[in-house]
Amino acid sequence: MALALNQQNHGFKPPSGRSRHCRLSSLDQDFQLNKNSDTSSSRISLKSPQFPKKSLSTPCLLNCLKKSKSCGTIPNVKSNPNLNTWLKLPKKVSACVKPIGSNKTAGINEMVAEIAVTITLGPDPMRGKGDFSNLFYLVNRENKKFAIIKPADSQAAAREAAAYLLDHEGFAGVPPTTVIKISHPVLHKTSAVTASVQRFVPNISDSSEMGPSMFVTEKVHRIGILDIRLYNIDRHTGNMLVKRRPNTTNPMKSFDLVPIDHELCLPEKLDVPYFEWLHWPCALINFSTFKVNYIDSLDPFKDAEMLRSELPEITEASIRIMVLCTIFLKKSVSAGLCLADIGKMMTPVNDTPSALEVLCRRAAGMVFTEKFSDQAFTILDWEDCELEMDNRDAAKLSKCVSFPTRGYGSVSRKMVTFKMLSEKEWMRFLEKFEELLPLAFEARNSVSLEKNPLARSCKF
Repeated sequence: MALALNQQNHGFKPPSGRSRHCRLSSLDQDFQLNKNSDTSSSRISLKSPQFPKKSLSTPCLLNCLKKSKSCGTIPNVKSNPNLNTWLKLPKKVSACVKPIGSNKTAGINEMVAEIAVTITLGPDPMRGKGDFSNLFYLVNRENKKFAIIKPADSQAAAREAAAYLLDHEGFAGVPPTTVIKISHPVLHKTSAVTASVQRFVPNISDSSEMGPSMFVTEKVHRIGILDIRLYNIDRHTGNMLVKRRPNTTNPMKSFDLVPIDHELCLPEKLDVPYFEWLHWPCALINFSTFKVNYIDSLDPFKDAEMLRSELPEITEASIRIMVLCTIFLKKSVSAGLCLADIGKMMTPVNDTPSALEVLCRRAAGMVFTEKFSDQAFTILDWEDCELEMDNRDAAKLSKCVSFPTRGYGSVSRKMVTFKMLSEKEWMRFLEKFEELLPLAFEARNSVSLEKNPLARSCKF
């Protein structure tokens, strides 16, 4: 895989050819992508034999002197926390980047190349402030942010990247995101750390500073569709960035939304989702033909194979949640449900399980009652628990509750997961799940039409 840098050198002016201290002789000599047979083992780094190694014993001394009131006085370490922090850094940490996430999508290779150049030749990553202190921003020579590094465990980082991979054709606008291994003195680590890295999106605020009437319905729907597929348990106003729409003729609809922060997507259990858009008026408006066609084109099983191949850190239990939710989305739209209806069927109220959970438990009961006829109306709650029986199927049935004959109210609120199912059981479960959907959608449509006249517009 070849990577090329543009003529602008990512904001850093090329040094003079006469300089013996910083001369980039050629891209092939100074910028290398060392790639083994395994894609995941590729490593990006800069080699610069002409460059003297940085001394970490007097870091940022020049910058500190520039900020000092007296040019001839070295700042006091105790009065300068920045310098004091530098003095505590590891002594033998070098800057390098190793991409370990998927690099097959547009924009990823270019972004990783820019990062490799910046952390080696450019300004140091800047730590965020306040609630964003766990983030590091990368800036070019003009001090403009172009990427965000978020150190995280491998699964959280993989979920961030999965949201980008599953956002086919940039439908919801997730910024380019991948997983890297990175080492740099400012990370305060003695070895490389796993992190997600995302292209920085210039914005004017997050969505908490504006009312939902200011946002384009089309964009809200697209983010909602993504959230349903990923079973997002953390879509709040703070992780929808607001950017101004160019050439808009409607001042009341002049802002776009950009979804970020997806590390809590793709859970292993049907946890409690949170959809900020759930009660926005635009969630009651019918899907456009374009969005209906997009949803119809989604292939959850193809997406599952992609995640297994590109992001092996994503567990099978999480992948099955994505498959289930994508099927649920496709069938819901075919039945004429709007975004608000779908979100409400996925969201539990207090301790009452959601309609989606109840459907899952009923479908699971149908699968296992084929083997155990005396377990009629069983709903399985596959939680982590000690196996009480040697028989695997019986162990799965060891924690169960009875399905109520009237309504869902008496079912206790417990999380459902599919990680203990064999592949054959999983596919059989999906068949039963789809069989139960028509009656559930019919009931939901009746409730929507009675309680909310706007829901009538959700009909196609």
